[in-house]
Amino acid sequence: MTNNIKYLTDVFLEDFKLNFKSNYLPLYKTNNITEILKTFSNPENILESSTVFEYVPLKQERVDGEFIKENIRILWNSLKHISISEAESEKMWVALANTYYLDYHLNQLSLISTQDKAKDRSIESRTIFTQGQKRSLTINNLSLLWWIAYYTIDVEHPSNPFHLTDFFVDSAFRGNALVWLSSNIISNKNISLGILEAIKELVEQDKMIVNRYSYSNANKILNQIGGVRLLDMLSREEVKGIISEHLLDTEKIRVPQMQ
Repeated sequence: MTNNIKYLTDVFLEDFKLNFKSNYLPLYKTNNITEILKTFSNPENILESSTVFEYVPLKQERVDGEFIKENIRILWNSLKHISISEAESEKMWVALANTYYLDYHLNQLSLISTQDKAKDRSIESRTIFTQGQKRSLTINNLSLLWWIAYYTIDVEHPSNPFHLTDFFVDSAFRGNALVWLSSNIISNKNISLGILEAIKELVEQDKMIVNRYSYSNANKILNQIGGVRLLDMLSREEVKGIISEHLLDTEKIRVPQMQ
């Protein structure tokens, strides 16, 4: 089904963020679908862009990450044509999460394991942008899927362009995405794919067990050489070689225990 992409008005986004805790957070905590849909169908709050997309519902999860691979593919195939500026837009992601993808958004919020104020903060940060833009994009329930796809899809692979995507989300993808993709080091796909290939190869060679330090330390390695060589000038193979050579020597990297 072809639909127009929605986005919030500037006035409503400001109100939504300013008054989220008092006026809107209770709607998500009580799963008040009727009131949320009423709020996000008000023409004073939300508009339609001229950009269209093929809407396909996302899979509902019973366990966090259960259908992540399918959902990444679904969302990417629906929205892969949007521009980078659109993909960075809080107004668009908040609108989509509370209209077409509201069931998925509420499903994801229901899986949050923390309680009380920590859960309230998680609901807020997954619904609106509460931190820097790049970091917020890796927390929001919808934009997270799109940006994981963007930085991990390998169009050069002969049979499965999602092979690195699948590897990435097989581990604790939310935490790893937060420490990895929110870094300014991840500025182009040569860097992200080179890092991923190196980590995947080290894991497959039984030299490392992936954890969040695999990704954060890879970023640090590139950050250290950034002053000597412009990172954007590095090829994918050069990035892979640098990470493969140095990552195992960094702190808190998990390695398999010798039998």
